[in-house]
Amino acid sequence: MTHTAQDTKEPCRVILARHGQTEWNKEFRFQGKTNVQLTEEGKRQAHALAERLSSWPPDVIYTSPLDRALYTAQAIAERHNMKPIVLDELEEINFASWEGQSINGLDHEQHEIFSRWRADPFFNPPEGAETWPELSERLSRAVNKFLAGNHKRIIAVSHGGIMRALYAVFTGLNPHKTWNMDVSNCSMSGIEMRYGRACLAFMNDDLHIRAGAYGEKLPVWGANYELRA
Repeated sequence: MTHTAQDTKEPCRVILARHGQTEWNKEFRFQGKTNVQLTEEGKRQAHALAERLSSWPPDVIYTSPLDRALYTAQAIAERHNMKPIVLDELEEINFASWEGQSINGLDHEQHEIFSRWRADPFFNPPEGAETWPELSERLSRAVNKFLAGNHKRIIAVSHGGIMRALYAVFTGLNPHKTWNMDVSNCSMSGIEMRYGRACLAFMNDDLHIRAGAYGEKLPVWGANYELRA
């Protein structure tokens, strides 16, 4: 399902951001709906993302209720004297019995099942896990909530699996392929909606994490891009 913006010359721009690093990220474990906390490095990443977005004041900030996303969203919101709005629909995918399991361990212990999942994750979930129809339906509800307020600048903080799914729900990208797209911790992706179309403007931008302690501001969309719009 794709979503359309009103026919307006003023675009609606959405920043999709992933939470900071957790211990399970470091250990390559499935997290899903398990409420894993950020590491100290993850908190540093969250504040680096918040600094990056300090020059891009949003109209609204949405977040997954899970602590790793909520901390990240709160760090961003504090820069703008705002409070994030919790949307349950932005929770990470339910991975059922795989939550807490290591990728390497599953590849060894359930090789055939895991290989099918890795080849096409949204359509080969483990037993009892969330299916693509269930996931796309709840994320469609989230997107409808994003757009209901007629906001021009939106930030939504969620999870790696959710961001990949949102690429498909927002833009119509093939959900069989979006898992091939990297989503780094505290990276951000930009979606622009105008004239009834949703476009992926940029993806997996984590320069604020990799650039280190540079003294100058990094652009979000960039001044020239904003003027050209």
